[in-house]
Amino acid sequence: MKSTIIVEKKQEQSTTSILVSAVLIVLLVGSVYISQLIFQEISTSFNIDILNARSIFSLSCFCYAISFFIYGPLSDKVSTRLLVAFGSFGTIVCLGIASFVQSFNIYLVIMSLIGFFAASVPAALFAYTAKNTPNEKLPQAMGIMISASTVGIIFSRSIVAMMTDYWSWQIAFLMYASLIVCACLFIPIGIKKTNNNSFHTSITSTYLTAAKLLFNQTVLIILIVGFLLFFVYLGLFSLLTIYLKGSPFYLSSTILGWLNFAGISAVIGSIITSKLSQFITKGNLLIICLVLVSVSVVTIGYSTNLLCIALGIFGLFLFVFGLQPIVISLLNQIVLVNSRGAISSLYLLSCLAGGSIGTYVLGIFYENFDWDGVIFTCIILTIINIAITLLGFKLLKKQQKKQN
Repeated sequence: MKSTIIVEKKQEQSTTSILVSAVLIVLLVGSVYISQLIFQEISTSFNIDILNARSIFSLSCFCYAISFFIYGPLSDKVSTRLLVAFGSFGTIVCLGIASFVQSFNIYLVIMSLIGFFAASVPAALFAYTAKNTPNEKLPQAMGIMISASTVGIIFSRSIVAMMTDYWSWQIAFLMYASLIVCACLFIPIGIKKTNNNSFHTSITSTYLTAAKLLFNQTVLIILIVGFLLFFVYLGLFSLLTIYLKGSPFYLSSTILGWLNFAGISAVIGSIITSKLSQFITKGNLLIICLVLVSVSVVTIGYSTNLLCIALGIFGLFLFVFGLQPIVISLLNQIVLVNSRGAISSLYLLSCLAGGSIGTYVLGIFYENFDWDGVIFTCIILTIINIAITLLGFKLLKKQQKKQN
């Protein structure tokens, strides 16, 4: 009887922990993306060109990518509560400061710091969930965490865009910060105290292990695939905001916010590809997804109808996030079990670095060659990515033959 009660309490604690973790991930991951749909309003406030406003997201995303890689090993050494509280508090303070600063350069620094602080929360909570969830619930729990990250991107962009249209981006930032404050109130009941000091591997050796993985040709190729994929995906989406606010669309931030909800397809993308992988080989499925990413880019780029653009966004998110489980699975097959955390961090770093650099570089193409130049570049990069993927699979087959 007592053992049954204990099991039930543990299950309740696990469910509460997953829910609190998911909400925190939604809000903190989302804080990195909140500027993407409101470049025009921010550029007006600071009296700068709208294309220069793209550097806000570019820097924030880059700092987030680097910081996530830094926090990864720390999550095994530092209390989860402490890391989550540190990241949440830092993000709240930065959002508050960003709402009042008058200098664009200071604003850029503050938004970059949001990327730095926000990264500690998903890094800590992904590790915490993996360690504290019963084995039978682990796949479901990790699925919720990944979905929460995706929902965070969609939710933050849309809600901040709509609040900006109704009030201003400054008030939208303050209200978003207040949502994080409310979520933090549940940290004591949702995240139990952990003692992570029992691990014998030093942080330095963890970083060195991750660095050594870069000497594996197949790993390096897959990391390049992730880099180019997010270069196109995040770079294109950032400039799509600028494009749709100009001629011939002149969309408001609210309409952009609603259009952004087409990206919710990302949540189901991984589920669909997981099912299809039972009937189609991972290599073929990955190539199919990359080809369909290219089709989505063409649909977004050359459509003059908003419905077609929405379908293009739906497809872009569906296939970009749909191929993520395939790529992660392939990486986990290549590396040893004790390097799986390191390879996941490296892959995320390459993807987000690609998105950050893509936003900046495609902005230069937009400035010099207009929208058609951006779309043409994205299509060429996607084709190159398909060729690199085929090369990666050839190398992988060679490695498997040697092992056999």
